[in-house]
Amino acid sequence: MKVTIRPAVPAAKLAHMVPPAYRDAVQAATGGEGTWSLLLFAHSPRDVVPSPPVRKSLRRLKMPSADGILAVGTVFTEEALALLQEAGARPVAFRKARWTDESARARQL
Repeated sequence: MKVTIRPAVPAAKLAHMVPPAYRDAVQAATGGEGTWSLLLFAHSPRDVVPSPPVRKSLRRLKMPSADGILAVGTVFTEEALALLQEAGARPVAFRKARWTDESARARQL
């Protein structure tokens, strides 16, 4: 799963970097102020974001913006959410379903 990493994005430009369905949620998460690191994960309706791409993207980000990290994706697994929470990132998800890495992997088979 490919992730787009933007290390420093002004809040005013975030809305133009995420799909339209996420714009209001991104605005609410950031308050429209500051500079944020953006992790843009798969966001088609059937995508589930498991922990391995989250772990990899956090490692590749190296130095997050002072205001924090915004992670955008359709839905995150519980393990992915735990990694994001540990990193202090704010997840913005289109759906709030409960997935685990194992259940997401089983669905792909």
